[in-house]
Amino acid sequence: MIGALLLASVLHQAPRAFVENPALAEEGIHFHAALEVEALALPSGSLGANGMDGYAVVFPRMGVRGGSEFEFELGAPLRLRLLDREPVADTSDFGGFLRYQDWDERSDLGQLVRTLRVGRDDGAFLLRAGAYSTWSLGAGWLVNRYNNNLNPDYHPAGANVVAYLGPTRVELFASDVLAGRLFAGEFRLDLGRVLSDDPEASDRFLLSLDVAHDFGRAGLRAQELSAASIGFQAGVVRSDTLQLWLQAAAGARADTLIESVPDFGAAFGVVARGLPSENVDITGRLEARRQGGRFRFGFFGPSYELARFSGVGLREAPLAEELLPATFSGYGEVAASVRPLADGDLNLSASASGEYFVATGRVDADAAVQVTLPGKQTVGELRVILTDVTGRPRYAVATELRQRILPALYGVASVGTVHFPVVDGASVRLVRGFTAGLGVGVDFDR
Repeated sequence: MIGALLLASVLHQAPRAFVENPALAEEGIHFHAALEVEALALPSGSLGANGMDGYAVVFPRMGVRGGSEFEFELGAPLRLRLLDREPVADTSDFGGFLRYQDWDERSDLGQLVRTLRVGRDDGAFLLRAGAYSTWSLGAGWLVNRYNNNLNPDYHPAGANVVAYLGPTRVELFASDVLAGRLFAGEFRLDLGRVLSDDPEASDRFLLSLDVAHDFGRAGLRAQELSAASIGFQAGVVRSDTLQLWLQAAAGARADTLIESVPDFGAAFGVVARGLPSENVDITGRLEARRQGGRFRFGFFGPSYELARFSGVGLREAPLAEELLPATFSGYGEVAASVRPLADGDLNLSASASGEYFVATGRVDADAAVQVTLPGKQTVGELRVILTDVTGRPRYAVATELRQRILPALYGVASVGTVHFPVVDGASVRLVRGFTAGLGVGVDFDR
């Protein structure tokens, strides 16, 4: 499938695990296992001094891959607290060492599932589970580049299912399969297949209905939030090297009935995809939006797991209560991928998005990069999320580098920001800190 799936397949790629072993993904059954040991500095996340604690992290993983249609991996990072600086943890760690906040709610069991995939991206059915970093539902009008692992004390496993039946496509998503959190779904109808027998009309005119609801019952309790949208996409150019789509949508909050607040929006835009060579894929999107009140497109976006407690900054109104003046905004997104044609070639996936709100001058931005250098010895990942950079800014940065030293030995280094939601009286605020880690790992694949 291509057409409206351009954004899902290029702009909004599902999380991809680091390539840690040079072995190719061949057909047949393959087993792999890894063990990483790391020294980690992580803030306490307290309202007071927010001191930096020291941990030894043991991270075992084991999985199986069955060709291109099945993959499953189990494992979890076990953070053992070795240094507890002021303020001292207000709860006892398990066994005196295993960090309590990593395993204090049912959702934390989700981190045991690192990856689950049944089916193919281009097949009639696909089930995927695990962590999500830049995931979007359909064209991303409601759930856009969503990351479910921004809270360092909350480790859910999400899941999404895609199924095709005739001219219809149904996709369901849960950000946390073990708790009442964000649930979303899309029903998409291929109008070309319904109204015409001409093969050229297939996958050219698409009508979609998206709904999303957050029950707010895990990762600290937050206010519930619902939204819905309806969208139309039309493919005006389709060739081997260029595809051009026009799209329009309307959306609204589904949980507010305040007549004086315009909790609705509309959008119109264009999506272009270029294939200059067999291993290079470039996609861009431009969109003009009218939004305001308590609704905006991309509601459940990159920073949603923080915005549900503070829409911008660290201690502002939560996103569910945040009011925007009725305004227009401009949204842009670009993505590029370089796929290896042979073993040892460069493997690159990069995407970025930004939105400018005319009335307030607010700017939000987001970027993600994953790269495997030629030779598969060096793998890097970078994620940057910027919220309201011209007003009350909040930034989240995470980067990781893996370098293979020997055939079964590699080094790992990471650095980034963390934001802890903490209860402050009758409200929840965010506490910001920095984290860094350095370690080694061993693995095998057979």
